[in-house]
Amino acid sequence: MTNSNLIPVFNGLIANQTVQLCNARELHQFVESKREYATWIKDRITDYGFVQDEDYIIVTERTNGRPRKEYHITLDMGKELAMVERNEKGRQVRKYFIECERRALQPQDNELLQLLMRIYCYGTQYADYQRAALGTAHNDFIGKSKLIGDFCTEGEPAQKGFLFVFTPNIEQDLQQAREIINRHVHAQHKTRSEF
Repeated sequence: MTNSNLIPVFNGLIANQTVQLCNARELHQFVESKREYATWIKDRITDYGFVQDEDYIIVTERTNGRPRKEYHITLDMGKELAMVERNEKGRQVRKYFIECERRALQPQDNELLQLLMRIYCYGTQYADYQRAALGTAHNDFIGKSKLIGDFCTEGEPAQKGFLFVFTPNIEQDLQQAREIINRHVHAQHKTRSEF
């Protein structure tokens, strides 16, 4: 089993915050605890002071007609539970959870960040263009005409102006940003529907 799939980690909501979670039953199985699962999780919650809706949530699932409680726990809780097992599997899963958290802290979608920065820059550049183009004194206009020319892409006539030159780029970047945001929203909706 590779580190990338020791125990499935998924996003969920606790106190209206998106957090990474795992299923305590799967953790229990992975660390090869000799104790019965229901007793193990209840005792660990009591012994270590874990708090519902802060460290874990309870989800009721139907299996073969009978409801079954599933504990979806935060990775912090998972690390602590893994450590108290005091075995190699516990150490292994603790390191895995640390790696999952580290990856979550990195920008997940640099593409979206770059698109938003470009869109912001378009707005800033257009504001500069407007300030330059609206200069009333002749001296101001001569000095600013180079600035206006800088806003035109190579090979484009200066009279087209900034807005017409950059409009296709803005539209393309906005569409890409919408697609990325929609993917994130769809993933969040899918995660929430699992509860």
